[in-house]
Amino acid sequence: MIRLLAILIGAALVAAGIAWIASQQGELLFSAGAYEVRTTAPVALGLLILFAMLVGFLTRVVALLLSGPGAVGAWFTERRMRRGHDAISRGLVAVAAGDLQGARHYVGRARSILGTHPLSLLLVAQSSQLDGNEPAQRDAYNAMLAHEETEFLGLRGLFMLAQRDNDAEAAARYAERAHLLKPRALWAVNALFDLKSERGNWREAMAVLKDASDIGLIDSGLARRRRAVLLAAEARDAEHRGDGEAALNLALESLSLSPSLTPAAALAAKRLVVQNKVWRAQDVVEQAWTQAPHPDLADAYAAIVPNESPEARAKRMRDLARLNRDHFESRMLDAEQAILLRDFVEARRVLAPLAQGFASARVCALMAEIEEDGGNASAAHSWLVRAARAPRDTEWRCNNCGWTSADWTPVCGDCGGFDTLSWSAPGAEVLEKLPADEHPVATEGEGFLHDAGALAHAPARPPRVRAPREVGTGEQRFVELPRPPDDPGPLGADHDGDTPVEARGL
Repeated sequence: MIRLLAILIGAALVAAGIAWIASQQGELLFSAGAYEVRTTAPVALGLLILFAMLVGFLTRVVALLLSGPGAVGAWFTERRMRRGHDAISRGLVAVAAGDLQGARHYVGRARSILGTHPLSLLLVAQSSQLDGNEPAQRDAYNAMLAHEETEFLGLRGLFMLAQRDNDAEAAARYAERAHLLKPRALWAVNALFDLKSERGNWREAMAVLKDASDIGLIDSGLARRRRAVLLAAEARDAEHRGDGEAALNLALESLSLSPSLTPAAALAAKRLVVQNKVWRAQDVVEQAWTQAPHPDLADAYAAIVPNESPEARAKRMRDLARLNRDHFESRMLDAEQAILLRDFVEARRVLAPLAQGFASARVCALMAEIEEDGGNASAAHSWLVRAARAPRDTEWRCNNCGWTSADWTPVCGDCGGFDTLSWSAPGAEVLEKLPADEHPVATEGEGFLHDAGALAHAPARPPRVRAPREVGTGEQRFVELPRPPDDPGPLGADHDGDTPVEARGL
């Protein structure tokens, strides 16, 4: 519609121009030697317009004659590029379809037409990968580095080859170069972070993590968790070097980001006891236990008061277990303390939900001890046999590959995954199920879970404590769990729940 309107307006203007020319009066006299030309004004104007059009036409013809060879060459070049791109497209389709013969055919055709064009190098790399020709694949990726549009893709290809060859040095070089080229590329960030953490370069890994977090590549919650794990790993290294002060500061900073991180909590408690800050050590362990009970936390809690009677220690440890009473580790701790006090009735009652259905090695061993002290040697022997055959119930296990470790590590020793280890039990399919009629034990009611694996991951009952509070300033801030007014504390000292830690000299 708009185009038709423009044509009508143009025709009207032309008609108006012709009418104007025709309406002009007068004549034009042109003399050349003995000749004299006389014509009217409209004819003269018409002749002038025709002359201008003729000059324009002749100029265009001359320009075409002068640019003819270049135009012909450009046409042939464009035609060659179309043929080359068609060969590359068909070749990539053949690679995607797994057609090796077709891919080889189009590789040869693309290279004969385009030579070392970046897209032809991409096709060569892809077909070489399909063919299993690693040297040709590597050569193609290296050639791609010379072209700006394919440099990043070549770096990714070389990185993958280095990873396949377990060449960590080369992989790190390619990842760093790719990260500098495109800082927002997620694969380069992840690769660089994993390589730094696998080699124990915690500070460098933390710098990569900070850059990725600043530009919004990763979630803020994930960034906090990863930074906490890096700080815990660095604190552990500082502890091994004998730098206790640095280990404590790093562990406390890690706990400020992730209070349930067991390695950081256990290490911080150990260093705080060395500095005679027993109240703070107890707070650190209790806060971690409310979220993620672990035997290392129990050991650290027991070490807070080195010289105490078995009864006092058992009471203190059972108080710790009550902070998360339905968790598997809390029940095991409660049962162990009952056995130490030779209260086998209480120990049997606590272990009842864990000894039915799926019984783990630790549960079987405790049940054997109960039966032996009760004089039932046959039952004790049966429990010991099952303890020897049953898998360990909970250990540091990689969530990706299932690799297990006795000690926590920030990086899986098998698949290299970062922060993939969790204190967990194997799946129910690998646990031995006890017959229902063999060595029955008393249950405590219908409210208990009978699957040890499920119990370890069951949501904990909310602890019966008042709301925690933050005390201290700067890096020395921590969360203090409140206690009842009559709690004498780990060393039997008087405790005022409203008195700050600094006022107590801790």
